[in-house]
Amino acid sequence: MNQIALWFASGESLYAGAFSLLALIAISPSLLRNWSLRLRNLAAWLALAMMIMACPPFSWSVDVIFLSTFILWFVMVNQRRSNHSHAKPRMTWTVVFAILLVTLAVSELSRRSMPVITGAPRDHLVVIGDSISSGIDARVAAWPVVMQQVTGVPVKNLAQPGAETIEAAAIADKVTREDELVLIEIGGNDLLSGVPPEKFGQALEATLAKLVAPGRMVVMFELPLLPHRIAFGQIQRRLAAKYGVVLIPKRFFVEVIGGANATTDGLHLSEAGTHSMATLVAKALSRVLKPKVQNIPTRL
Repeated sequence: MNQIALWFASGESLYAGAFSLLALIAISPSLLRNWSLRLRNLAAWLALAMMIMACPPFSWSVDVIFLSTFILWFVMVNQRRSNHSHAKPRMTWTVVFAILLVTLAVSELSRRSMPVITGAPRDHLVVIGDSISSGIDARVAAWPVVMQQVTGVPVKNLAQPGAETIEAAAIADKVTREDELVLIEIGGNDLLSGVPPEKFGQALEATLAKLVAPGRMVVMFELPLLPHRIAFGQIQRRLAAKYGVVLIPKRFFVEVIGGANATTDGLHLSEAGTHSMATLVAKALSRVLKPKVQNIPTRL
């Protein structure tokens, strides 16, 4: 997959866009020539586009406030400098816009780090997913198989090729009381096939309602998003908070598929990709996923 597309999919362009806008705010008072002002305006729109393409799943109200503030700032800084009646409003909206930029960037930054997953030790993992986890090539072991081979921890792989979230609820019926650690990697097919966000949300909530139980930990991969599918990310975060599900930030999944020779078709994992994915999951769950200790009888 194109590295630029992966950069946007990872959400990293949010910070580049926010930093660029803050830099433009700082240098705007020193810009006097028409060409420099036009260049500043072009750069501002490009920076805004970078933030939008990062697809941060803020609430719609936050998006409206941010875009409205940007437009007001943009209009104010393009007023004639000689018009002193606009000086105070211009400064006010500039300060408000700068504060909003920093606030949004910092709030999203807190969701970019791998969460520290702790709790009582679990001796095996259950995976509910699609073809990313089930694999599509019999010659390439799926990453749950690789993880089991590398770590020695049993992994029950319930992933199905082509599965959408609506099928995950049925898959969840196969999870038993003894399965105390479940990883969900699903939703990509919903994004690509045009499933309405409402149906995705209903299916995901039905799945989580079945899985979440006392003593069980549920972890879920956050979906890389497209600008017109931001609602999927909003739904994931809302339901994760509601059901106490741990989210693995989307940038980690993007880093896996963006690695050298990590995929066979730009998305599905190659042998190198399955090892990277297995390593990622094993590291993320290392504090809670422990192999069962075998009781070895001592010689009398």
